[in-house]
Amino acid sequence: MTRETRRARFRPALVAAAVGLALIAALIGEILGTAPVRQAVGCYAALLSAANRQDLAAVRRLCTARYLREHPPAAAPEGGIVGLPRNVHPNFQAWTQGPHVWLCPTNRVGPIYQFVRAGGRWRFDGPIGWLRSQNRIELDRDPSSAAIPGVE
Repeated sequence: MTRETRRARFRPALVAAAVGLALIAALIGEILGTAPVRQAVGCYAALLSAANRQDLAAVRRLCTARYLREHPPAAAPEGGIVGLPRNVHPNFQAWTQGPHVWLCPTNRVGPIYQFVRAGGRWRFDGPIGWLRSQNRIELDRDPSSAAIPGVE
């Protein structure tokens, strides 16, 4: 068997291995790139659950110190927690905005909530602005006024 014949025989396996490695690298990149948004959405889901149960201790654990200073959690008479939403639309939007994650829980237009990394995990930092039609964002406060990461 000649050298060229051996190369031709192993070429499909080498191409398949290269394609497989490229797909694995792309998957790892996607997982790492979307981790902040996925973790912030998980925090939001836990916050909604805690708010619907009126579990004030759990709400405090999921919010930044800045948010808690400005909005101490209180049970709402009609259910939930005063000032916190109680649901999320199936077509909600979430994205990274600098070091933070912003989430609009409605379909296309509505409030935007900010999540910051503090104490080693994502925490709810409250409303930051409004998502308007045609994806226009109107800010209510400076995003840098968020809790300082790592400081409780």
